[in-house]
Amino acid sequence: MKQDLKTRFSLQAFFATLLRPFMSDSPTDVPGLFVLVESRTDVAAWQTLLMSTPLSLQCRLKRATYCKCNRYKQHEFLILHFRHWNSESAVATVVIERVPKQDPGDNSSLKLIHKSNLMSPSASETAAQDAVYTSSQGSTFPQYLADAYTPFTQLHTLDFLPLACPSAAQISILLSVVNEQAPNYHLYQNQCYWFAFTVWETLKKLFPDCIETHNSPIDQRAHYYGLAIRKADSVEAVCRDYGVRWRNIENEAELKRKADEAKERQLYTSGMEQGLAQGQAERDRMQTEIDELRAALNESTRYSAEQKSRT
Repeated sequence: MKQDLKTRFSLQAFFATLLRPFMSDSPTDVPGLFVLVESRTDVAAWQTLLMSTPLSLQCRLKRATYCKCNRYKQHEFLILHFRHWNSESAVATVVIERVPKQDPGDNSSLKLIHKSNLMSPSASETAAQDAVYTSSQGSTFPQYLADAYTPFTQLHTLDFLPLACPSAAQISILLSVVNEQAPNYHLYQNQCYWFAFTVWETLKKLFPDCIETHNSPIDQRAHYYGLAIRKADSVEAVCRDYGVRWRNIENEAELKRKADEAKERQLYTSGMEQGLAQGQAERDRMQTEIDELRAALNESTRYSAEQKSRT
C-alpha cells in the first residue's frame, strides 16, 4: 500500500509540476473538499465523496479549531483547515458538528437550531445529524460563520506538523467511526459536546505530532453557562475502531493493487504470446515464400539445363 501510494504521489507530483503554472488559486478538483459550490452533508456521504478520489489522501489537515457559541445553548463545533494537494496557498475550510436530526420538511435555519434551549424537558434519544459543511472556493466563509454561529469563541487550536498531518481521507473515516459509536443524539450522553470533544481528543491520540494551543486558562468545553454537562467517554473505543477500519482500507487497497498487477502481467503475457504467435505465422509465411522461390529457381535451372543438353 505505501509503495503504491508513493508511486501515485510521485506521478501526480510530476504532473503537478507541469500543470502548476496553469492551476487556479481556487482549485475545485477534490469532491467534498475543494468545490465550486458550498455543501452541507452527513459524515457518511462526505466519506463516500472523499474516498472516491485518491487526491483526498494528499489533502492534509493543517489546523483544527475548537469553537463554542457564546449564547443560547452554547453549541460546540470544530473548524478544519485542509491544504490542497498541489497548492500551498489553497485551503479548504470545513465545519463539523452534531445536531439533532431535523424533519426533512423543517426549514429551520442553523441559527434557529443553535438557539434552541439545551435544557430540553425531554432527554430521550433521537437520531443525530453529524454534519459536514464545506465552503466553496473563493466564497465568503466568515459570512457563513457569522450567520450560523456568531458570537462564538475559539477555545483551542491544533496545528499539525507538515510531515505528520492526517489526510482528508483519514479524517472522513474518523468522523464516520465517531458517528457509528453513537448514531443517536442523547442530551446527557452524546450531544454536540460529546461529538466535538471525542473528535478532538481522538485526533490528538491518533496523530500526536501536533501542537495544541489553549486560548482560555479555563477549559470551557462541555459546559453550559458554567455547568459541566455529562458526556460519554468514547475516545479509546473510537481510536480502536478507527485503527481496524483504516487497516481494512489499506488491506483492500493492497489487494486491489496486487489484482491490478496480476491483470497487467496477464495482459503482458497474453500480448507476448499473441506477438509470438503472430511472429511464428510471419516466419512460416516467409519460409513458404522462400520454399516456393527455391522450387521455382530449381525448376528454372533444370529447364535451362535441359535446353542446353538439346542443343
